[in-house]
Amino acid sequence: MADDATLDPADEGEEEEEFSESSGVPVDLATTSAVGFVVGGLTAATVYASYPPVHGHAPILAASLGSMLLIAVLYLVVARLARLRAADWLIVGYALALVGVATLYMMVEGVQFLRDHVPSHLGVPTAATAPAQPRA
Repeated sequence: MADDATLDPADEGEEEEEFSESSGVPVDLATTSAVGFVVGGLTAATVYASYPPVHGHAPILAASLGSMLLIAVLYLVVARLARLRAADWLIVGYALALVGVATLYMMVEGVQFLRDHVPSHLGVPTAATAPAQPRA
């Protein structure tokens, strides 16, 4: 049977008041989020450095699977030692790093694609075209 102290609604109200009065993000949450962000950033950098796959997909798969395994182990350790909320912030930091790097890479590639293809399809002159012949 559950302990009555854990089900007491008065304790929940006090905890919410403490959280709402504090300014900023608690240090443990910021630290675990930063660790997740670093792991996600290192994963993205490793995958980016391994692309295009010259020696097969093994380095990319190893980096991705190793990163996911590391995050899963860190999640379990933080959830066990600290609290579940801190472990959730670990995942948030990891996901933000991966999504941020993917977004940045997609924007760079999209701009390059537009520079390479759009002017020629719209008839916009580019620096690579020959100058017009002077009229006689």
